[in-house]
Amino acid sequence: MKFRFAMIGVIAVASVAQAVGATKPRPAPAKLAQAVNLENQRLVPLKTFEIVMTAKDKPEEIVVGKIDKPLAAGGHAQFPITGAKGCLFQARWAFDDAKDSGDVDLCNDAHIVFAD
Repeated sequence: MKFRFAMIGVIAVASVAQAVGATKPRPAPAKLAQAVNLENQRLVPLKTFEIVMTAKDKPEEIVVGKIDKPLAAGGHAQFPITGAKGCLFQARWAFDDAKDSGDVDLCNDAHIVFAD
């Protein structure tokens, strides 16, 4: 009986010591994607698409990636990101029937899908 209580005490002390000494590993810093994967699931072609980096201290914007030619309906494209810093960018696009823009985080997900 004493042995059973002794073992329970050892297990409890070991569990508490392990929980106190355990530290959570730090998450790896976000890393900017090297390329953007673009997918057009709409029924109309994508005429233009570009990723723009805005500088707070400069009035000019820097295009860090874009498609070279229109992307057909159902098509896929990949293009490199060059000269970019940070994770948040503005994406701008134009279809035959509409154009728009939006913010993108290229550190967490560099796969962009257009769908109706």
